[in-house]
Amino acid sequence: MDQTRELEAFIVDEIALGRGIRAIAPDQDLLAGGLIDSLGITQLVTFLEDRYGIRVGDDDLTPANFRTLQSIEGFVSAKQPC
Repeated sequence: MDQTRELEAFIVDEIALGRGIRAIAPDQDLLAGGLIDSLGITQLVTFLEDRYGIRVGDDDLTPANFRTLQSIEGFVSAKQPC
């Protein structure tokens, strides 16, 4: 499973559970659409740290890093060692 699909599956199955959401477009605004709230960001950060072995610091908690699947994927790629 590629990273975008893995992120989408986590958000749909864990964060948006019970909302009837089956898919998320890579450029869909997760924050403005209310798909992810502050609790969802906490869940997502824990998932990213555990799954991808990255550390998400306080300075990383900006809307730009978590707005879309694409931005989350770019953030994770930038945090992973080369």
